[in-house]
Amino acid sequence: MAYSLSQAGFSVVVLEAGPRFDPTQYPLNQADWERLPKTFSASRDAQRDHYTSGPKEPLNPQYRHLQSWTEGEKVSVNKTHRAPPKVYRVKGVGGCTLHYQGEAHRFSPHAFKSRSLFGYGEDWPIQYEDLEPYYDKMEKLLGVAGDPNNPFKAPRGPFPNPPHRLSCASQRFKQGFDELGLQLHQNSVAILSRPYDGRVPCNYCNGCSQGCMMGSKSSMDVSLLPKAEATGNTRILANATAAQIQIDGEEKAKGVMFFDEKKQENFVHAKVVVLSASAMESPRLLLNSESKAFPDGLANRSGGVGLYFMETMFHDLTALFDEPIHSHKGLQIDARCWNYNFPNPSQSFQAGVVFGVSPLGLIGPGAYSKYLVHGWGKSHKDQMREYFGRTLHLFAIGEQHPHPNNQVKLDPTERDGFGLPVSQLATQLHANELEMLNFMAIRGKAISNAARVKRVLGEASAYDLSGITHMGGTCRMGSDPQRSVVNQFCQSHDVPNLFVVDASCFVTQGGGDSPSLTIQALALRAGEYLAKEARKGNI
Repeated sequence: MAYSLSQAGFSVVVLEAGPRFDPTQYPLNQADWERLPKTFSASRDAQRDHYTSGPKEPLNPQYRHLQSWTEGEKVSVNKTHRAPPKVYRVKGVGGCTLHYQGEAHRFSPHAFKSRSLFGYGEDWPIQYEDLEPYYDKMEKLLGVAGDPNNPFKAPRGPFPNPPHRLSCASQRFKQGFDELGLQLHQNSVAILSRPYDGRVPCNYCNGCSQGCMMGSKSSMDVSLLPKAEATGNTRILANATAAQIQIDGEEKAKGVMFFDEKKQENFVHAKVVVLSASAMESPRLLLNSESKAFPDGLANRSGGVGLYFMETMFHDLTALFDEPIHSHKGLQIDARCWNYNFPNPSQSFQAGVVFGVSPLGLIGPGAYSKYLVHGWGKSHKDQMREYFGRTLHLFAIGEQHPHPNNQVKLDPTERDGFGLPVSQLATQLHANELEMLNFMAIRGKAISNAARVKRVLGEASAYDLSGITHMGGTCRMGSDPQRSVVNQFCQSHDVPNLFVVDASCFVTQGGGDSPSLTIQALALRAGEYLAKEARKGNI
């Protein structure tokens, strides 16, 4: 949004609750990088408790076989209740793109019409064709690398950059997909495969989630935000925590009250306010901005702010191979399988699922020692030689149906460091999600068996653990102001100069695809609409 509006000549102030990181200071180039404080983790840990959860959810005993486990019980799980929600995020200039793996997926056309096509969820008020030109533009801005010949995706032109070659590890796991007649495709990623836009290509260090020192991953801090600042129209205020959006007598937003890094209260006046704080923090800020005109929270006359929270449905299998596959080298997620992205009426659940392979956190020996390798002395060394570079995750991501009782509320008692109520997440699995997780587990085992995996070292799933990396809902997009919070351009139905532009506007989750590119495309579309309407005097 900052890029779009600054390019259109508007004056923009960005309030970012976290710091501005220097990519050259990420520790991956140091020999003991695993022992050093992790830049993003330190930031994340300091804020991890700034949300709470509702009552623990009892585990459904019918699906006890989905219980998470690792050899030697290196991962501790509760046997009776699901773990509280755990949200992975970064507060910092660039947001969660700082530590994401760069996946840049277009949602498939069917993902916008789940109600009319498959009978679940709700249809979006827009279609794939409405976002297609903005997907195109966003991919060019980011230099996305990918293969345009994916038969499971809508027909398209070439990507700005050629696809990355599959790593040795992905090629090895691909043998299992091939044997089952499944297609493991080169992933589309916002990670440069050749020099582009003054930045260098990836060196395949596999440290994407630790922050890219090379600037090859197109996180917002090295791609679009510098372009926004270069116009002279955008000013970024780091360590500025938004506390309340205030309105005037005409029920229009007049600006934002925020706290600076010294915890001093400030106010920035604005003709338009754009909220892009995530599906957890955006509803929190709206609910914390209640007033006489909006006693239930700003822009919440529909009562929909905070409802339909969608978390990440995942299953993960840790596979050990007999031979070295150099799994610590390459991209974090260079391959995906979309065979199950289109919901199948013959399945026991309604939703899309996407499979992938990745080392995830297993890129250094410290992680192996923490999560997999046992013993001490010689036995530890022997097992490290057996495991290191031979271990890979086979994972699946699916979409959670939007349920109104899965929601973000304000905690009645817990406060953050500024005295503001924190988010309270209430999320529960329903029969559809449990059946989906069961499918993921069954197919994951079949794929690993077909790949001739030596041994499975562990499994983890959303059945009893919560690892929320893709979240959506809570400020749903729709045409009916009584049943949605924003319109098709992410504009509040209640407050015409307020926009909510992040995954909180999502109606569904895209069948397991990563949400970043869709968020970004929606932002370009909303920015174009905002600029046009503002020039007409309509905002």
